[in-house]
Amino acid sequence: MTRNYSDKAYETLRDRIINGGLRPSAPLDIHRIASEFEMSITPVRDAIKRLEADGLVEVIPRSGTFVRHFTIQDLIKGYELVEALDGMAGYLLAERVAAGDVDGQELEARLTPLVDRMEENLDRDQARIWAELDGQFHQIIFDMSENALIASSYYSVRDQMKSVLSFVSPIYVDRANSVREHRLIIAAIAAGDSEKARKLCQDHRHLVREILKKLLLQM
Repeated sequence: MTRNYSDKAYETLRDRIINGGLRPSAPLDIHRIASEFEMSITPVRDAIKRLEADGLVEVIPRSGTFVRHFTIQDLIKGYELVEALDGMAGYLLAERVAAGDVDGQELEARLTPLVDRMEENLDRDQARIWAELDGQFHQIIFDMSENALIASSYYSVRDQMKSVLSFVSPIYVDRANSVREHRLIIAAIAAGDSEKARKLCQDHRHLVREILKKLLLQM
């Protein structure tokens, strides 16, 4: 039962951090959270330890526990990693299509509706819906690359970046252009063109990294 409560606390707090309900540097009071969630402090403490391991929470001695504050520099470093991971995931999946292990047409039929829905949600006030669809798109590619190490590395850094990107993306990311990039990625992977898929996936992330670098220079 404690594990169920711990999972509930973890998932709720994680969702609030990633989606901006808990802002960077916000304090986390274990007793207050336990009271809100109507549970003892033990599962809340367990949940916070998991969030700390995820890199979403930091414990500062003699000060308390806080939502981790990610800087633009942190995001740039994260995107340097994601750029490499995304390129390899696209490469591996296209390679599986070329080898006949994955049906390119079926993959295209699975990914295209997500991109169609992204194109229907381009307005700034729809950015969160767009981002969720974008996340589903990339998750399919990582999951189907059949490299668990690459996928787990991506999921770890993705969750760390989401809390800040939820504020950056609606303003600075060209979502219409990103939709076009997603369609090109689908075409390359479905055709089994591994090198082209790698380049497109990397270039897709590179654009965001360049945006972040420009923001850093403006600070």
